[in-house]
Amino acid sequence: MNDWFKKWFSSNEYLTVYSHRNEDDAENIINLILKELKLKENTRILDAACGAGRHSIILAERGFNVTAFDLSRNLLKIGQQNANELNVDIRFVCSDIRYVAFKSVFDLVLNMFTSFGYFENDYENFLFYKNARSFLNDNGVVVLDYLNENCVRKNLVPESRKRINGKEIVETRRIENDRIIKSISITSESASHEYFEAVKLYSKDKIVRSFKELGYVPVYEAGDYFGNSFKSNESERLIIFFRPTK
Repeated sequence: MNDWFKKWFSSNEYLTVYSHRNEDDAENIINLILKELKLKENTRILDAACGAGRHSIILAERGFNVTAFDLSRNLLKIGQQNANELNVDIRFVCSDIRYVAFKSVFDLVLNMFTSFGYFENDYENFLFYKNARSFLNDNGVVVLDYLNENCVRKNLVPESRKRINGKEIVETRRIENDRIIKSISITSESASHEYFEAVKLYSKDKIVRSFKELGYVPVYEAGDYFGNSFKSNESERLIIFFRPTK
């Protein structure tokens, strides 16, 4: 299950399962970021683990200079097609988040929709942020949009079912060794597939401490995409803005 993300994010089923993550979610988090940071037009933005680029497209439509990368060529292809249809310019790059490197320097680095905690150890999970110091402006900002560990543990739904486009989707969840592990079974009349997700659960304190060790300081936090205060036992999201330590 170590490389579950390679199979899952490259599948044609991924966007079907997460179709409930609509454009409103993306608009809300982008509006929050822009409200708090007051970015100038042509600000250089990097969208890390961008998926099909829904955040990148919104930012490009608003006049920002956007580069986006992901490991899934399938999702990148969809992102490029969507960008072309909307006539927006985004530089899409295929890369593993652990090893990506840029000669360009960015003013804002985004890591959205829990694209964090996929790997087996802390070093690999935080490696991108260590490397990002070399391509982040000294006055730049990193935005991490992650789940809230306490809320996940408290409200874990062991099984859920839904039907989309004639396919039955069954998701089972458990917590094991501080990882939330989800099995996704997708069945249609002609075929059945099974995929997995495994995301490490990190507390807010552990995240902030690890970022400080890498040379960042937290400057803003929220518990949802509307900017409401983070509440450790209630908020579904943990959103933190970091700046490099001077």
